[in-house]
Amino acid sequence: MKISVIIPTYNRPRTLLQALCSLQDQTLCDFEILAVDNAADSKVHRMIAEFNHTARLPASYLPEPRLGVHHARHVGARAAKGELLVFTDDDASFDPGLLIAYAKAFAEHPEMAAAGGPVRPIWEVPPPKWLLEFMGDAKLFGSLSLMEPYDEFRLDTEGFFWSVNMAIRRDILFAAGGFHPEATGNIWLGDGETGLNYKLWERRTVIGYVPEAIVYHHIPPQRMTVKYLCRRSANQGAADTYAHFHHGGLGRLRLLMYAARIAIKNGMFWIVAHLVKGQTDARSLHIQLRAARTQSQLKYVIQLMLDEDFQQMVLKEDWLNS
Repeated sequence: MKISVIIPTYNRPRTLLQALCSLQDQTLCDFEILAVDNAADSKVHRMIAEFNHTARLPASYLPEPRLGVHHARHVGARAAKGELLVFTDDDASFDPGLLIAYAKAFAEHPEMAAAGGPVRPIWEVPPPKWLLEFMGDAKLFGSLSLMEPYDEFRLDTEGFFWSVNMAIRRDILFAAGGFHPEATGNIWLGDGETGLNYKLWERRTVIGYVPEAIVYHHIPPQRMTVKYLCRRSANQGAADTYAHFHHGGLGRLRLLMYAARIAIKNGMFWIVAHLVKGQTDARSLHIQLRAARTQSQLKYVIQLMLDEDFQQMVLKEDWLNS
């Protein structure tokens, strides 16, 4: 089974090069690497060309100037020659057995349409004590895209994956209509790979968890802050609102009622969050994250009420084949 690894990138040449170098150590001998540049930067193109002079497995450079990681992922999917598409991020590195673990699992389980695997942290500096305490022993910590929910291989029609470490059969991705929008520059529009998970669940598609397919997510110091966690919580609020209205019901009255419920339920949290801003005890963190998420939901609904083009984006079903 031919594998294509697709790495969207945006203005992070250093971490992209780190990811490309890490892929050279895979125990799987033959696979394809596609780096999709969402900034279409000639410097990145030159860097990859230089990398390819000495690479065991060269990377193909694909420019995609339309902002949006979903556009970059879809450009990679259309260009890929592999039957199995492995998606990851440009700030990741990889266990040497990642691809061979996926190849083996998909070969042994032809019913498995997609799969995910563990995402472990590589801290670029020692993390602050408050962050480790806040994370605790959580098996999933979405704010830093970290997950290791199980120790064993699993197959489930309600399985899930995150885009930093996911594999999917090419024909399944195209049949499902690809990814939903996610980040476009610094603006969060939709629910990204979560929306793809939803579409696969609706089809009762079998999704696997492959514990040997390990990806490492590099966490720089600027992500170990309350401000960053709040931004991720705000992104989640936008994604939740997108998912709520994605299948319709964008009448003005429904939107107004939704906005009113958010404001009534969370107004006090917004006031308290301002008073505890920057504090790192667990209670203060939860208040700040809830405030960031719900304020983002309110802003999203207001934009839906005012912007018809935005409404059409939310209602669009298929971003890959159209």
